Amino acid sequence: MTQQTTAKVCIAQINYNSEHIEKHVERIKDIISEFQSYDLIVFPELVLHGHPSFERPEGFLYRKMKIMYSAISRDLYQFVRDLDARVIIGELKRWGERYFNMATYIDKDGVQNYTKTHVHWTEHFVPGNQLKVFDSPFGKIGITICFDAAFSEVWRVLSLKGADLIVNISAVPVTFPVDYMWRRFAGAAINNQVFIVYANRPGTAFSGHSAVFSPKGDVLTSAGPEEAVIEAEIDLIEMQQWRMEEAIYQNRRPLLYREILNRHKPAPEIKTAYESW
Repeated sequence: MTQQTTAKVCIAQINYNSEHIEKHVERIKDIISEFQSYDLIVFPELVLHGHPSFERPEGFLYRKMKIMYSAISRDLYQFVRDLDARVIIGELKRWGERYFNMATYIDKDGVQNYTKTHVHWTEHFVPGNQLKVFDSPFGKIGITICFDAAFSEVWRVLSLKGADLIVNISAVPVTFPVDYMWRRFAGAAINNQVFIVYANRPGTAFSGHSAVFSPKGDVLTSAGPEEAVIEAEIDLIEMQQWRMEEAIYQNRRPLLYREILNRHKPAPEIKTAYESW
């Protein structure tokens, strides 16, 4: 079968609603139904179950995980498969007393997960230990979650694994400047010559401003701070042409880069904007 050369992507920049979980899940389903013909629908980090730091009393979300939330995930997976849609959504997974921040890729062929590998120091998740690339009809998709984006090695490894599109789902707080995130994504896009999809949560606590970046680092589409659904079409031929014009990969010298395998001394502990979570 011939691979697609273009893909329509939808970002659902919505927030989690802990007061009406049934309505929240129905809203997610409504968005998937409306955009089911798109090649990929992306939701933000932990949008299916919520973020533990925002549940009161502390730990309440973890208790709910034991009672009801695994059934919500299974129901959504089946819903996506029945529609023959392709969805990436952030959710919380529990094994025993261990909790994982995950991005789940769902299509008609099944369900695959990526576990956040770089857990922020304010969080209490178990980190994953594998960077993954998922196959789709329009190319290979890499997935990262929020703080993963701060590590340039992650972008390069996913690109070397063949990713044409790298998705970052996030819950970046309003205290961390949007400009910093966008510079990070634009740099990752042009340095690795890949499309990047950034899906962030909006609301009073999160900054929104989801966006799609071209392999040259240009913004193809973006949202503001409020809830929104945005769309973009990516052209893989454009990516291939840019890679021929600016031949980065053929001219790499990996033996010079071995220093990145060394562990360096951590910086002194200081308070940052994230501490306000």
